[in-house]
Amino acid sequence: MTSDQLLTISVEIGQALLESGAEIYRVEETISRICMAYGAREVNVYAVPTVIIASFARGDEPQLTRVCRVRRRGTNLGRIDQLNALSRDACTGKMDYAAIRERLELILRRGNYPGWQLCAATGGAGFFFTLLFGGGPAEAVCSFLCCLALWLLTTVMRRMHPNPLFVNVMGGFWVAFSGILFYHLGLIPSYDTMIVGSIMPLVPGLSITNSIRDLIAGDSIAGITKFVETLLVAAGIAVGAALMFSIAGFLGG
Repeated sequence: MTSDQLLTISVEIGQALLESGAEIYRVEETISRICMAYGAREVNVYAVPTVIIASFARGDEPQLTRVCRVRRRGTNLGRIDQLNALSRDACTGKMDYAAIRERLELILRRGNYPGWQLCAATGGAGFFFTLLFGGGPAEAVCSFLCCLALWLLTTVMRRMHPNPLFVNVMGGFWVAFSGILFYHLGLIPSYDTMIVGSIMPLVPGLSITNSIRDLIAGDSIAGITKFVETLLVAAGIAVGAALMFSIAGFLGG
């Protein structure tokens, strides 16, 4: 494997980890370990949620540097586990470039769970969170139906590539609208627990956890960046719900 191939493939693995929701230390450590396993020295990796900068020198060759811009991020714990296994195998088994490339592309091509499973999981999350927050069976069932439609709404919107903040605003708006609608239809005695439970699938729990972990690990810029992103998500959800309540109050409901 040439030095250029080594730096390229290690950064691509780091990029895939970052796009899947991995912590900053995991991304930097993975790139460093792969490069050092193949004879690199003076490996320097700097990663934040939006960019990866990596450089190293091997033998008497000049130092190489690669900059990778990360434009999309999500949560895929299964992919993180597969990429971790790939990096460990690359470090211990000394795989060649073609083998690593083939396995990486296989991991990236492998799809997520089917849409119907994600939809059902979103509905189930709303159902059980509503019960957890003290709601009754009627609120839980209405929350399940609300979250099914919420998943469809956010999925369709994300395919249009809008601003993520707008998706969260519309998600909060839909949840509040559903709660008020079910209440006025007489299906639930109150809408507070249903709305709180239905909002939970929108809450970026993993991002909050990773931001705090990055701050504790000393990655201040990455931790602050992720924390601000989670605050914006929370603000978007709150704005959407508050907008619906304002409209309902204006209409006398």
